[in-house]
Amino acid sequence: MPASDPVPTPDLAAELVERCYRLLAGKSWPERLEALMQMHDQLRDDIQDFQLFCEIFPRFVEQLVGRFGVSEITSFEQAQVMANSASKTHRDAAGAWIDGHYGRSNRS
Repeated sequence: MPASDPVPTPDLAAELVERCYRLLAGKSWPERLEALMQMHDQLRDDIQDFQLFCEIFPRFVEQLVGRFGVSEITSFEQAQVMANSASKTHRDAAGAWIDGHYGRSNRS
């Protein structure tokens, strides 16, 4: 393989979901957010290629949220998690929830 070709990698996002789902499924959204922040930092340290990291982490969040079966955002922490998803639907829902609860129109 020529040096310019990317090295094939397994779907690390799906692998991470398989490893982490059971650990996070029974947790609250604040606990999930805290764990994902720690995973984010660890993955950033482990994956030297920043572009690859920027592809993997959002896909991991998207697939994890999908496994949680989320249908409605109910907390700020949940919105923060979903804002980091590769899914535009998740990001848009998170932005709308945050704006609806913390936007300028809700300030006193």
